Amino acid sequence: MKRLLFVDNLRIFLTALVVLHHLSLTYGAPGSWYYNETEAGLPEIVPMILFVASNQSFFMGMFFLISAFFMVPSLERKGTSRFLKERLLRLGIPMLVFYFLISPLTIFLLVKFIRGEQTSFFQFMAESRGQNIGPMWFVLALLLFSLIYLLMQRFRSPEQQRRPLPLPGVVPVLLFALLTGIGQYLIRIRLPVGWSMPLTNFQFPFFLQYILWFIIGVVAWRNQWMTAITPRMGWRWFALAQIMIFVGMPLLLFLGNIFETGTEPVAGGGTWQSLGYAVWEQITGISLMIGLFGIFQRRFNRQGKLLEHLSASAYTVYIIHPLVLVALCLLIRDLSMNPLLKFMVAAPFALAACFLTAWVIRRLPLAKKIL
Repeated sequence: MKRLLFVDNLRIFLTALVVLHHLSLTYGAPGSWYYNETEAGLPEIVPMILFVASNQSFFMGMFFLISAFFMVPSLERKGTSRFLKERLLRLGIPMLVFYFLISPLTIFLLVKFIRGEQTSFFQFMAESRGQNIGPMWFVLALLLFSLIYLLMQRFRSPEQQRRPLPLPGVVPVLLFALLTGIGQYLIRIRLPVGWSMPLTNFQFPFFLQYILWFIIGVVAWRNQWMTAITPRMGWRWFALAQIMIFVGMPLLLFLGNIFETGTEPVAGGGTWQSLGYAVWEQITGISLMIGLFGIFQRRFNRQGKLLEHLSASAYTVYIIHPLVLVALCLLIRDLSMNPLLKFMVAAPFALAACFLTAWVIRRLPLAKKIL
């Protein structure tokens, strides 16, 4: 299989967005994170809402799509036994390291330097405090989805041939987005945005999208949909996404009276605001995905040494970024400035620190085989 460099570059972009998304939560964007330093008010909270809502609409779904897309040829090339062994190694070990080391160390920094507890890290660990799966819920979900796919393959005939499916047009895509949005709206009546499953940290209010995009990733590989998205198609969908972000979301915030009532009405409970947000989220997300695939395929389908190193380090960045972000934010916590400005100042340093730390970690013995 020819390496799709534009998809590698997309993974760098998505990983950077994850880092910046969580950094913005530190400085006042709505959402929970290890360290919330301040609560942004008007007007700086508006661009923060646009940023985190736009990210949430697509980036994790796109991760599942890309992961499933490359899972299929990997399984076909390696066979079930080798594929499963490597999957457990690459996903399972980092998840355990995060749960038993990275997450406790991240929380220890907050306990030590924010709460001021007089305790050592070894004492903290001995008390079994700080174990949390955090953003590694994605890795756990990906492992579960992969195992379910392997199980389903046992019931699929090797000789079974299916007619290739053409890339869906505009109307089917928008209908899919609408139905997914309605589905997530119905889930959020009982499980509003912000709810997560204990231990796994699975956020079921968003999970319908993740499941569907994992399935689409498999279908996309079998029908070569990624390379069928043209740059012209990409720009048109990307333009629609910008309209949804900079016109649709402000309208929802204004008409839904969100700045007076807070974000609770859009989170769930059967409100019209929740329905509007759920549908907005899916139309925006699918528009961004198609748009980015088309644009990156035309503009970013090459790699030099720097992008090659960044691509190789992206998974490690995802694993270690909570610890790096919390440490960096604690270092500059006494820097007094507007939350939005502080986010913008910290952003390049956060990205550089995460990717540089990941590059160093991947130089350690055995790390490269796993990461």
